Amino acid sequence: MPIIIPSPHTGKKPQIHESVYISPTAVIIGDVKIGELSNIWFGAVLRGDQGQIKIGENTSIQENVTIHMEKRTSVIIGSKCIIGHHAMIHGPVEIGDGCLIGIGANVLHNTKLNDGSMIAAGAIITNKEVPSRQLWAGIPAKLLKNLPEEGDFIGAKTAGEYANNGKIFREFFQENPEHFKL
Repeated sequence: MPIIIPSPHTGKKPQIHESVYISPTAVIIGDVKIGELSNIWFGAVLRGDQGQIKIGENTSIQENVTIHMEKRTSVIIGSKCIIGHHAMIHGPVEIGDGCLIGIGANVLHNTKLNDGSMIAAGAIITNKEVPSRQLWAGIPAKLLKNLPEEGDFIGAKTAGEYANNGKIFREFFQENPEHFKL
């Protein structure tokens, strides 16, 4: 089952809504709050041992994502976000609602992504504020294009699919515990 432990530094324990799916190989440490219907996938590490991580509702933290921060700072991720496979989020960072962080992207210190923004796969961004509905790409990340002003935010378009998939996985492991053994 997942490793969920209090911070050895502060003693703070993760607060996880009962509807959240956490894969058996995820690690969640310390001052971490995860909102309703969010999902934390295989190999993800959320390390709030010396700072705080807040994840909104219906957000997907995908395989091998690492979330951490400098001491006494925070990482705040909004609702209906997708944090793609192998992404690194290292705070202090604030990610608004409906954002999408591409596969292998790095969102680093003092970055703020406003609602509906997107960081392309493999991009590295630090010490920037990204306006709503913009796509940033490259190393270092720069504005690539503006996203449509109308319709759902980019991350919100598939967030519900990941919430449903998390429910399916939770039920599978509950009904078939023999498929996970340490």
